[in-house]
Amino acid sequence: MIPIRRKDCVGSGAKANVHKANETIVVKVPNSSTIAEGNSPFSQEAKFYNCVLGEKERCPDIVECFIASPDFIFLSYCCNSTLAHRFFEYQEREIRPNGRPGKLIGVKEYEDPALIARWIQQLTSALAFMEKLGYTHNDLHPRNCLLDENLNLKLSDFDQATTIGQFLESLMEPWAIKLTSGPLRNTYGLTSARTEQFAVGTFLFTMVYGHEPYEDIHLEEDPIELRRRFRAFDFPELNRHEVFDEFISACWHNVYPNMALVAYDIKRKTKDIASPPRNKAVDHLKEKNACIALIQGGLLGPEQALSYQPSWQRYLHAVIGRFLYFWKRSFNLLGTLFCR
Repeated sequence: MIPIRRKDCVGSGAKANVHKANETIVVKVPNSSTIAEGNSPFSQEAKFYNCVLGEKERCPDIVECFIASPDFIFLSYCCNSTLAHRFFEYQEREIRPNGRPGKLIGVKEYEDPALIARWIQQLTSALAFMEKLGYTHNDLHPRNCLLDENLNLKLSDFDQATTIGQFLESLMEPWAIKLTSGPLRNTYGLTSARTEQFAVGTFLFTMVYGHEPYEDIHLEEDPIELRRRFRAFDFPELNRHEVFDEFISACWHNVYPNMALVAYDIKRKTKDIASPPRNKAVDHLKEKNACIALIQGGLLGPEQALSYQPSWQRYLHAVIGRFLYFWKRSFNLLGTLFCR
C-alpha cells in the first residue's frame, strides 16, 4: 500500500484515490481493491498523458500532468472540486434510508450562463485538442471535469480514453446513443466526433437545466424507457436558452463532422456571453521537480523513492545491500559452527 495519509485524500473513485501532495500538486494512486487485483490501473491514462507531455504546445483546458506512470499520476491541484459537485449543491433530492441522496426533487438554483458558456468553450477546446492527437475521451461527465481557483474547467480522468475508431463501451444513455441501422446496429458505435459531440450535448443540457436528461421524471430508474426515447430521438424539450438549446440539439443530431468544428461553433456563438477565463501560468519544470522530490522523500514508499534517486546512489545502495547480504550469511554460518 502506498503510504499516503488518509486525511490528505481529496477525491476517490472506483479504481483510485487522489491525495493532496502539497498546495499545488495531487497524486492519483490505486485504491486497495485495485491493488488487490494486481493490475497497473493507470496504463491507458498514463499513455494519453505521456502523449500530451510529448507535445510542444499544451492545452490549458486539460488538467496539467507532471509525471504519469502506470501506477501513479501527478497532477495540478484544482481546489474547487468537480463540476458535478457544484451542480449537486444546486439540486434538491430525496434522502434514502441509508442517508445517501436519492431521486431529484427539483433544482434550487441555475448556473450563471456566462460561466456555462466559458465551461462549454473550455470543454470543447480540450476535446478538439484530443482529436488532434488522435484520441477521444469516451467518459464525458461533470464528475470528470475539475474547477481551478479561478473556476476554469479542466478536463480530467482519461482512463477510458482511446484512439479514434475503437468500440465505445464506457458510456450509455443519456451520454451515448445506440445505432439503429448499419453493420454496427445495436451498439454505441466507434469512438469518434459522433460519440463525443453527443456526450457534449448531454453535458451542456446538464449545465443549463441543472440535471441530466429526463432525470426530472426519474427515467434513470427505467433504463429501457430511457434507451427507447433516445433511440427514437425523443429528446427532452429545450426551452431555457436559445443559443445553448440550439447547440445541444445540433450535438444530439450529429451535425458536426469533427470536434474542431464543434469547438469553433460554440466559441463563435457564445463569444458575447462567456466570461473571460483567467488562467494561471504553471511552471511545468518546477512542478515536475517538486514531484520528483516528493517521490525521493518517500511519498510513494521506499521502492519508488529508490527508483528516483541518482544512478550512483542506486548503485551504492545495491553494493551495500549485497555486502550486508553476504555479511549476514557469513555471520549465520559462523554462529552455526560455534554452536556445534
